[in-house]
Amino acid sequence: MTSRAGATRPTALTSHEELLAATGGSAFVRHDIPDPLEGTAHALGAAVAVPRRTHTRGLGLLLMGPPDETARLLDVLLADDLLPAPMASVTVERGSLDAVAARLPLGGGNDWEWMCATAPPPEVPAESRLEELTAADEPAIRALLEAANPTTDARPFEHPGQHWLGVREGDGLLACGVREPGVSRTPVLAGITVAARARGTGLGLAVTAHLTREAVAESGVCTLGMYSHNTVARRVYRGLGYGDVHEWSSRRLVRAPVG
Repeated sequence: MTSRAGATRPTALTSHEELLAATGGSAFVRHDIPDPLEGTAHALGAAVAVPRRTHTRGLGLLLMGPPDETARLLDVLLADDLLPAPMASVTVERGSLDAVAARLPLGGGNDWEWMCATAPPPEVPAESRLEELTAADEPAIRALLEAANPTTDARPFEHPGQHWLGVREGDGLLACGVREPGVSRTPVLAGITVAARARGTGLGLAVTAHLTREAVAESGVCTLGMYSHNTVARRVYRGLGYGDVHEWSSRRLVRAPVG
């Protein structure tokens, strides 16, 4: 197969250092993409394509860059059969979704934001109510997540290195959240959840602040992802010092892509 007119062969990036340089030192690449890379990344102009794995969705393709250059790179990858396989999903910078949807068979998904903090946030009053949660609390954690945060990617005690915190109420929980190593081993927060009846009482803020402070003390950085419709969470995270925001659209592939 041949690529579309005007396209040239992309540059293969085989190391994390090369990928970081190609993306201008992107914080997302630095803290979210594992080193070594899982497969070869490719760059063409200002666009890059990177194999990216998550705990919950397996191997996918991450595309970064302006829409026109992202489209140009994707055309070449399709023509030259350079997409990772098997590929379950694609994640693109928000403005490039239409260009990618015109070239790949995309299904459902979501819009989300990645951000990181590198400074410890100040303590907040409700932190005094936090307790460490253990595997014995797994039923209570799952019950709270199912009731108040069913779309979370948090998987209680399914991955090593998790540190859960929460606020108890009888045999149940009013709030919970976890700090765990991401696939790149950088700390990531997930499952920050507050029962409906306890929202607005500062418990989500307390869980996030405490877990963030622990992660920054341990690793110098803490990361998280949030669904873009959650304006309350965004306000909490930004108030605690999270920045370097990257806006993404993730979609499942409905069938194998054809070049």
